[in-house]
Amino acid sequence: MLRIIAFISFFLILIPAFGARQLSDDAKISLLTCDSGQELYSLYGHSAIRVKDDSNAIDHVFNYGTFDFNTPNFYLKFANGNLKYMLSTTTFNRFLNEYFNDERSVWEQELNLNQTEKQALFDAIVENSLPENKFYRYDFFFDNCATRIRDIVYRNINGEISYVDTTLKTQSFRQFIHEYENYTPWVKDGLDLLLGWSTDDIADANNQMFLPDYLMLYFGKAIITKEGEETRNLVKEMRPLLRFDVEEENANFLTPTLLFWIILLIGSILTFYEIKIRKKPLIFVNRILFLLVSLIGLLIVFLWFFTRHGVTASNFNIMWANPLFFLLALLPVKQLKSNALKIVLYLIMISMTLLLLGWFIIPQHIPSMVFPLVLLLIIRTGYFYSYINK
Repeated sequence: MLRIIAFISFFLILIPAFGARQLSDDAKISLLTCDSGQELYSLYGHSAIRVKDDSNAIDHVFNYGTFDFNTPNFYLKFANGNLKYMLSTTTFNRFLNEYFNDERSVWEQELNLNQTEKQALFDAIVENSLPENKFYRYDFFFDNCATRIRDIVYRNINGEISYVDTTLKTQSFRQFIHEYENYTPWVKDGLDLLLGWSTDDIADANNQMFLPDYLMLYFGKAIITKEGEETRNLVKEMRPLLRFDVEEENANFLTPTLLFWIILLIGSILTFYEIKIRKKPLIFVNRILFLLVSLIGLLIVFLWFFTRHGVTASNFNIMWANPLFFLLALLPVKQLKSNALKIVLYLIMISMTLLLLGWFIIPQHIPSMVFPLVLLLIIRTGYFYSYINK
């Protein structure tokens, strides 16, 4: 209840501060770019807008990247892609203190806007911050804290935006986010399992600005052109507000790829023992392996067909993480020997074999850890198939 009262009180304070306020000639509007953080949601950095007008006692930061943890069914909505993000407002000092405490660097780019553009941009941001407008459905690649700023700035500039002296990278969305995952191989491979084919589309200059660092880069190179007027830079001045030395992290020794090669070695030795000595498979080993793989497959199916995350659709990882493994994990051995289940097992083996044969031509990046895992699955399913066909 106290949080609600505090929020309402703060909003009421903002109404007279922003509602019908004309910015002075000395007002400044800036893009703030924040360095990566330790948490997953902050791994790719952050963008915000600062409005500073000493004559009107305004120095606030507008932040499109916030959400409410108290939202009913928070985790379900997050998983479904239905969690609404919102534009929030805070004082500049409070904003900067938060990043100081987290030891995250912050850069400021003052935008080179005329008075008409400043007022138009400010009015648009205030309009966005109204209760009926501030919520939006977040999309990591196409509608986030950085792209919202890009779009609202572009809509309120009187002229055409173009870029000079900028070397464009020709790489996919997936390759761009990989730049931030070098020291988090488990996060990198985990996301690569869940992100589908469309993540490997090439990101053009406009789409590269879904990342705050690239928004800062492109804004720094942008020029505004209008017929009858001289061109001008979009950014008037850039300066660091906080700067922390980034210590190079030690790469994790036990990467997912190394772990699964070790598991493949152990699994191969175990299978050799079963064939040569035991003369039959250890069913419980298969059940554990097949159950874990089927759960990954069910998660892929859920993200593909039952959520609004467009980038998790059309996922080729379904060729090995097959939900049908669930049947092989739970059904009694007698039922596994039925002709129908033999066909299922045979189709699963074919699918995994096709994945390995087409590894370099599939139009989706498959994490390297999958290769030894698929080899292990083929070995285990192959021996099991031969056993139940005796």
